[in-house]
Amino acid sequence: MVDAKPPTVLPDELSYLTTAFIPSEAPETRSKAYLILSAFCQGVRKAHPPNGQEPDPATGALVNIFSPLIIPYLEETNENDLLVGISFLTALFQVDWQTASVIFQQGMVQELIMDSVELTPSADLSLHVARLLSQACGYKPSRTALSSQASQWLESKSRTTQTSLRATTAIALIKLKKGRVADSATNDLSGAPTAEMQNVDDGLAAVMKKLVIDGTEKSSLADAVEGLTYLSTDPAIKEELSKDSQFLRRLFSLVPKRRSTAANETTSTILYGVLVMISNICAHRPQLTEEQRQIEKLRRMAKSSGPSFDASESLNDDARVRERIKSLLAAGVLNVFATVLPSTDTSGIRINAGNALLDIITDKDNRGKVLQHGGAKLLILLIQKAMSELEGRAELDTASLAPIQALAKLAITSSPIAVFGPNQGALYDAIRPFTVLLLHSSAKQLQRFEALMALTNLASASPEVSSRIASADGLLNQVELLLLDDHPMIQRASIELLCNLIAGSDEVFNRYSSADSTGKSKLHIILALSDAEDLQTRLAAAGALATLTSTPSACKALLEIQRERRRVLPIITLLIDPSAAPQDERTDSEGDPGLVHRGVAFVPIMAPSKKAGKKVTPAAKKSGAGASKGKVAKADWKEGFKKKQIGVSDMTLLSTISNESINENLSKRWKGGEIYTYIGQVLISVNPFRDLGIYTEDVLERYKGKNRLEVPPHVFAIAESAYYNMNAYHENQCVIISGESGAGKTEAAKRIMQYVAAVSGGQDNSIQEIKDMVLATNPLLESFGCAKTLRNNNSSRHGKYLEIMFNSQGEPVGAQITNYLLEKGRVVGQVENERNFHIFYQFTKAASSEQRVGKPCISEMFGLQGPEAYAYTSLSNCLDVQDIDDNKDFADTINAMQIIGLSAHEQSEIFRMLATILWLGNVQFVEDDSGNSAIADPGVPDFVAYLLEVDPALVQKVLTIRVMETQRGGRRGSIYDVPLNPAQASSGRDALAKAIYNNLFEWIVSRINISMKPRAAHAQVIGILDIFGFEIFEDNSFEQLCINYVNEKLQQIFIELTLKTEQEEYVREQIKWTPIKYFNNKIVCDLIEERRPPGIFAALNDACATAHADPTAADNSFIQRSAGLASNPHFESRGAQFLVKHYAGDVMYNVSGMTDKNKDSLLKDLLDLIASSGNQFLQTLFPDRPDPNSKKRPPTAGDRIKVSAGALVENLMKAQPSYIRTIKPNQNRSSSEYDEKAILHQIKYLGLQENIRVRRAGFAYRNTFEKMIERFYLLSSRTSYAGEYIWTGDAKSGCEAILKDTGIAKEEWQMGTTKAFIKNPETLFALETMRDRYWHNMAGRIQRAFRNYMRYKHECARRIQRFWKNNKESLVYAQVRDYGHQVLAGRKERRRFSLLSYRRFMGDYLDVNGKSSFGEELASACGIGNDEVTFSGKIQLLVSKLGRSSKPSPRWILVTKKAVHIAITTARDGSTTTTLERKIPLVTIKSISMTNLRDDWVALNVNASEEGDPVFHCYFKTELAANLITLTNSSINLLIGPAIDYAKKKDKRAQIKAVKDETVQKDDLYKSHSIHVQSGEPPNSLSRPPPKRKPGTVRPITQGKLLRPGGSSKAKPVSKPKPAAQKLPGQASTPGAPSIVSKPTPSPSLSNGVTRTVPAPSRASVPPPPPPPPPSQPTAEMYKAKYAFSGEEGEMSLKKDDTVEVVSKEGDNGWWLVKKDGVEGWAPINYLELVTPTAPHAAPKPPPRAKPAPAAPMATKTLPTTRTPAQPVTANASAKPVSVFPGMAPANGSATPWKTPAIKSDDSPASSRPSSATGHKPPVANKPRPPAPPVGAKPAPKIPGKPPIPSAPRPPVSGAPKAAGSAKPPAALGGQMDLAAALAKRAQKIAQDE
Repeated sequence: MVDAKPPTVLPDELSYLTTAFIPSEAPETRSKAYLILSAFCQGVRKAHPPNGQEPDPATGALVNIFSPLIIPYLEETNENDLLVGISFLTALFQVDWQTASVIFQQGMVQELIMDSVELTPSADLSLHVARLLSQACGYKPSRTALSSQASQWLESKSRTTQTSLRATTAIALIKLKKGRVADSATNDLSGAPTAEMQNVDDGLAAVMKKLVIDGTEKSSLADAVEGLTYLSTDPAIKEELSKDSQFLRRLFSLVPKRRSTAANETTSTILYGVLVMISNICAHRPQLTEEQRQIEKLRRMAKSSGPSFDASESLNDDARVRERIKSLLAAGVLNVFATVLPSTDTSGIRINAGNALLDIITDKDNRGKVLQHGGAKLLILLIQKAMSELEGRAELDTASLAPIQALAKLAITSSPIAVFGPNQGALYDAIRPFTVLLLHSSAKQLQRFEALMALTNLASASPEVSSRIASADGLLNQVELLLLDDHPMIQRASIELLCNLIAGSDEVFNRYSSADSTGKSKLHIILALSDAEDLQTRLAAAGALATLTSTPSACKALLEIQRERRRVLPIITLLIDPSAAPQDERTDSEGDPGLVHRGVAFVPIMAPSKKAGKKVTPAAKKSGAGASKGKVAKADWKEGFKKKQIGVSDMTLLSTISNESINENLSKRWKGGEIYTYIGQVLISVNPFRDLGIYTEDVLERYKGKNRLEVPPHVFAIAESAYYNMNAYHENQCVIISGESGAGKTEAAKRIMQYVAAVSGGQDNSIQEIKDMVLATNPLLESFGCAKTLRNNNSSRHGKYLEIMFNSQGEPVGAQITNYLLEKGRVVGQVENERNFHIFYQFTKAASSEQRVGKPCISEMFGLQGPEAYAYTSLSNCLDVQDIDDNKDFADTINAMQIIGLSAHEQSEIFRMLATILWLGNVQFVEDDSGNSAIADPGVPDFVAYLLEVDPALVQKVLTIRVMETQRGGRRGSIYDVPLNPAQASSGRDALAKAIYNNLFEWIVSRINISMKPRAAHAQVIGILDIFGFEIFEDNSFEQLCINYVNEKLQQIFIELTLKTEQEEYVREQIKWTPIKYFNNKIVCDLIEERRPPGIFAALNDACATAHADPTAADNSFIQRSAGLASNPHFESRGAQFLVKHYAGDVMYNVSGMTDKNKDSLLKDLLDLIASSGNQFLQTLFPDRPDPNSKKRPPTAGDRIKVSAGALVENLMKAQPSYIRTIKPNQNRSSSEYDEKAILHQIKYLGLQENIRVRRAGFAYRNTFEKMIERFYLLSSRTSYAGEYIWTGDAKSGCEAILKDTGIAKEEWQMGTTKAFIKNPETLFALETMRDRYWHNMAGRIQRAFRNYMRYKHECARRIQRFWKNNKESLVYAQVRDYGHQVLAGRKERRRFSLLSYRRFMGDYLDVNGKSSFGEELASACGIGNDEVTFSGKIQLLVSKLGRSSKPSPRWILVTKKAVHIAITTARDGSTTTTLERKIPLVTIKSISMTNLRDDWVALNVNASEEGDPVFHCYFKTELAANLITLTNSSINLLIGPAIDYAKKKDKRAQIKAVKDETVQKDDLYKSHSIHVQSGEPPNSLSRPPPKRKPGTVRPITQGKLLRPGGSSKAKPVSKPKPAAQKLPGQASTPGAPSIVSKPTPSPSLSNGVTRTVPAPSRASVPPPPPPPPPSQPTAEMYKAKYAFSGEEGEMSLKKDDTVEVVSKEGDNGWWLVKKDGVEGWAPINYLELVTPTAPHAAPKPPPRAKPAPAAPMATKTLPTTRTPAQPVTANASAKPVSVFPGMAPANGSATPWKTPAIKSDDSPASSRPSSATGHKPPVANKPRPPAPPVGAKPAPKIPGKPPIPSAPRPPVSGAPKAAGSAKPPAALGGQMDLAAALAKRAQKIAQDE
């Protein structure tokens, strides 16, 4: 194919371009012309690529095209023609500078240009000539050709007064001077700015600044910004610009606030210039490599001969840069980014913005500000745009890495939620850019390190994110390669990321825990890093190992490594105790608790013993994504460490107690995503207004069975505490949630119900049904009882108290809801931007098709339309809420109704009532001629009558006419029909709607209670109070008075129980105590509810009674009566208003309408209308009719709320309360706004400061002496013996004995007159721990004694075997090592490490023979094939560099029987490649050279070759030399001298001298043919002798608190006489152990299906019941004896073919514990073989259960296979019970032994938390059905057919009833220390002292 010839002319269709750039053309035309010209030039260049000639063909072609067009215009004298040529050439510079530069250099062009400005001195022409010269000065070819005439002209015009021309010429001069400096710098090292040039720059900068500050002409501003952009690379100019705050603010104001779609060229120039200037000012000094530092050093040395400007260097240091950035931040630079970046599509702007943000974020102090201004989102936007351009390219442009690095810095120092938000998808999206940064071939070490750390933080967010990271292309391979990096920080970051991936990703976990050679080699690398010098590296590597060793395959691999390398156990030992290292290897660093934790984690995994007991298989997790059958759960080593704490999680620990310090602590935690904080046992919750992901199933599981000190503060911890205390202490519990509206009370109540339902157990269908119903009440009651208000989108407009009833096993058997004060006024009116109850919008938007209009039959029944069609839902102008989905919520409501058990008929009737209310609101009234009301649209009341099933005429009459009856002398008088005016009619209509909805809500609550009726007898109750919060509006009426009154009562309970009652009890019990002052709000409660003197409610009732007919008169009467309340300091009467000073603030109430709301009675006409209805459901809603002849005043709304509040208080006082105090952070529902002032006010009125003071000075737990002894008498040897109570003194002294014997410090408890007081909850938890472990420890003592006996018997045999094994293996290694000493022959100083006794010559250190993945890669690269590798390792090869001294470089060395192979690993395109660099046959090696000092350098002297002799550093030099000499049959000489002589090249020899240098810290240092090394061990040193073994005598095992010192040879102590059992205080009979019962107890079911009965004492006089049928045994592995075996004591004697069952396979000593005929013993493994199991037979039908005898049953025989601790019957009388045994696992395998589920009887209140699966459950009652509604006594009226659905439009706003008021628009403690263990030690010490 022949190349096309270059074009010679511009196509005709493009000829218009010549004149398209003149100033008179529109900006849009010029912009299009630029694009077309650029496309044309690019097309020419693409068609004619460069061929190495100058100029290239494309440039030449373009010159030929454009030169004939431009020059004729320049030769003209007409100004317009000159402008055409000059503007076109200027545009050509911007589009194709090579072509423009060639034309500019052509002869006569510059002369013509300069002549034009002299002959035609036009300002416009001069400006365009200056712009042309400015473009030319920007490029070296045209700059060097610039004439002196042009330079002088620019100098002269730079001093003109014309602003635009002066700015443009200044830019040209700046480019010219800067360019010439750069040109000279490339040719001359001394090229530097002179002082004169610096002064010129300063002058130009001042000119540009003034133009920016004063300029108004946009083109001048653009030129000034461009000039300053060029100057801002100078440090002095940067400093000057950053200090001028006025200039910075003016500069940033030039950035348009909104991006225009038609932005012109000038605006783009300003925008680009501002960002480049910001980038220059923020730029840090670049981080130089070692090579770059050397070049810079040479440059400085060259500068030293001439004048230098050291000041500029100091202006560029980091401190100055930080100050400049702070100035930019103060001027608002972050707002510039937020304005520009979202709409920009220019790569230059993005690159400069990314660089600037990176420089700003480099300072840690700025990162918070960047996050607050949305910096993370901006960086993500930059990254997304850069990544979108990656398509089709191999990797991202280097300039685009800056925003990724900046985002990585943010992700390192901030939590993932703070950077990426709660959206999980944002975390997924961040993985790819970090991976790109890590794999980029041009990435620097710092960038790789930060990418690794950012990925590490992301991986810690969730297992899903870890899995995504692990699956990123090439990432895992790169991380594994970086594990071997020389830089310790890269190595640390890599292992930390790998540790998180192992813990979170199943793929990585399986990859590293596999037992194949690949997994083994990877484990080997992690093991090696566990012994690294860097502490953090060791922590992460050891943590990864601890996680991996939860699988048998990883343990097996480690054991194999231990057998091969002998390094696993020493490393684990050093993790636990660094002092175990040899004396010469010890470092100054101390042991780290984290290392100890990880090291200890290996012990039970790597060395399981019989002492640990039989392993309990963990319960399988629920099936879910990623779950697989039989998969081993991974251990999470992080659980042993505390999460980094934000603030103080328990504010009793605050150093300063003040409202301000409380506010500051809450602010820190809230902004850090920690919304929960404790004050003792009170939980403080600050609403986050966003989803934090803290209520998932995984989070819930972490709180099960944990006390509140073990886990971070959470609402789940409060729920767990209430549930545990209910079971443990058999006391009713309640959770009181308080706070203002919108603070999160409803959400907290839902989470408590969620937790209780999850942990309460029970597999019975009825129990699960109750749980489902309890949870279903949330969406149902939220729909009918919650609404959107100005302060809260889901505000509870009613209060409820939910009581969940539990049986004695802690299983829910029923529930009950009590409703309080529904805000029914909301049904008929709401303020602007509020909504009615949610159900109305759900019903009108999302009702099913049967209820929609347009369907036949049932579909037209309710005539349903959208919410905009109804007055009650539309007049507040708020139909939708942003975060509420009415369609979804309606589906949840219907589902909840079905779960509760509402029938389809009941649901339909509920919807009928809702439709009735909606259509009632559309009944509108107008005024007729007589001033009375008339119905505007009669069709609407007709449809209402159809829905109510009443007479339509009666509806119209009741709504417009009131029937009045007079009475005279107690007799009925005349009856009058009184017409109503429109206002009165509207009031009656609204009263009917409110009554229907209120009664409907009450019916729903009652119906729920019927469905949740207890299925069986209940023992305890947990109550959850979710009630309306304190409210203060602009217009507060009767509803707010009632709501705030109830909140006052709740505050009174809080004061009574936490402040007043507690202090009174301390005084009564004579406890040492410092009284705390607090505000008692009883005076406010009395003000509202008291009868004598009358309070507000009493005054309202009196006013209603005296003026019941006229509401206005009643209000006036109340105003008069309220004057008598003025004596109360918390009440102020202010005319038609009154003020009450509540605990939460002062509230002004409006009297208007308050008495009418208090009366709360429905007119008789309306009641008669309802009574006439034929709808039985409506009749059910109004069951009670007031008796018109009754003289008794019906109760008012105030009376009812007062009675309800009193009953609520009474219920709460009967239960043990838990408190949740909720706080609302702002009024705007913002997730980022923390209103300090508003929260400080809430802190004050909630009394948090007083609560902290009382909690710090008080006692967390108290109980009577009798209860304390009953609960904890087992913990003291003076009060209990073998489970019996033996104390003969009084209860108080017995209680003191228990507390002293358990080692509790005296300051932790006090004795009152009737109760014992314990100060800290930790102490109580420790006592519970001791109690729960008591029986387990007793069984453990028996097991331990038996095992000790077995150890005595087998100790000798084991030691003999161990001695032979150790010596057999060590003899071989000793011979090889001794040969190494012989080879050196005492000629070389030795390293200490090489003389260690356990040093082994392993040879293949890279595991090439083991076929590891890396070993196979090396073998393949070197072409070894099947040859055996005798030595492999890592070396540092001395590599020569041109013009520089040689430098060590990492290599791999492999030695076979034929040759020495040297390989190199290189990285390219994100992947690594290993290749063979050199192969040296053994026959060519003449000698090996070493120095006589202790260095590690070796030279292989080979035959003459071009490559010379290899010289390298190898730690295992002695082993390598011995290996080579052995392979060559000693044909190689070992040369040792003061220097290494080697051939550098074929004919060039060199020497490397060894120099003793004691300043070298580690190893040796090579520099300029010299090896600097410390003094070593003497040359004649030999390996250290192995440490002496302990004497081979069999010593008794005496470790553990249950064993006495000494062994079997000592005399056994004489048993003490058994003390007599005593009566427990407060009981009539002598109790035994807590498990003894006085009536038959059902057999609890164990997890494996085996049942047993609770042990009972043998002294029962009544014979036991018959034993239960034999349980079905689980399938067990059976083994057959292959040979006969005669066993000794403790061993199992076997005959050939005997069948035995294996009980335990623990240990690796060749023995198994087997069982035959019910007898257990030890048998050798190799004598047994597995018997193939046969199919099991069907289980026989169990016999009928015998009726239990009335006495306590005998203990049934415990099955031998059941490995649960048994209850002891007798114990050693001389043994002293000890509280806790550190190191022994709890009986239930739980991490919370103090909450061990215990099997207990119904009448044993001292037992621990009951198991959910104990006992046989009673038969479940059938689900109760609601009673049929009563049938009306009189027949229903004759009702006409259904009328047509009204089509009246929505009523106008003016006709709507006004709302009652209007409102302003809205403006983790980590793990607990083992305190029980500490107390146990203290108890032992006290006992020894006595």
